[in-house]
Amino acid sequence: MNILSTDFRDLFVLELLSFKDTRGEFVKTIHAETYTASRLDYNFTESFYSVSNKNVIRGMHFQVPPQDHNKLVYVVKGKIIDVILDLRANEATFGQFYTVELSEVNRKAVYIGKGFAHGFLSLQDDTIVEYHTSTSQNRACEAGLLWSSFGYQWPVETPITSARDAAFESFQNFKSPF
Repeated sequence: MNILSTDFRDLFVLELLSFKDTRGEFVKTIHAETYTASRLDYNFTESFYSVSNKNVIRGMHFQVPPQDHNKLVYVVKGKIIDVILDLRANEATFGQFYTVELSEVNRKAVYIGKGFAHGFLSLQDDTIVEYHTSTSQNRACEAGLLWSSFGYQWPVETPITSARDAAFESFQNFKSPF
């Protein structure tokens, strides 16, 4: 697997290893030696996935300290535009966002360090996105920002969101704990 740097500290794009033959496909998502060589924490304590229809926006989610976490995100089936927003007040990239297409075809993943909000737009029905996090879900530390409040122009006319995601505060009113 290749681990590619971005302009954001602690945010990486991974090109996952994919092996295809007449039986189908085998994809490697975690490799201790590769993660260690890049100084990435691969000690994930929780794993889960979502299934989304086309035009669904999920996000912008994060957990605040002390339960903030590193996150590995990739697509098992389908295609998304993944959006990551830097919430770290002391970083030059604070308030800036990064986007990348993740799909079952390109087999890319993102490794998102602590202090970022994360969300995505599903580009196909029945898209399966898998997440691994370095801390477990903690309802008291869960947080989010309104998906439309930080300057990213989502390429969808009629997005489908949850009531919870639609009720998050705007980025303009956000006081960073990071």
